[in-house]
Amino acid sequence: MPTWLGRDVTQDHHLPHALGDYKVSPGAAGERWTVTLLKTGETVYSGLGPVEVLRGQPTT
Repeated sequence: MPTWLGRDVTQDHHLPHALGDYKVSPGAAGERWTVTLLKTGETVYSGLGPVEVLRGQPTT
C-alpha cells in the first residue's frame, strides 16, 4: 500500500533482532501503528501504517 509520501515510496528502518522478536499492532482508524520489541516491551516504531517487518538483505 502506498505511503502518504507517494505511490511507490516506502520507508525502511533497520531492526537488529529476528523477525519473530517484533509485534506489529495496527492502529484503529486515524491511530498510529506500533512495532514493539517483545523481549523488552520497547516501542521501536509508532507512526503511519501499514507496517510490515521483513527480513533484510545483509550489507557488505
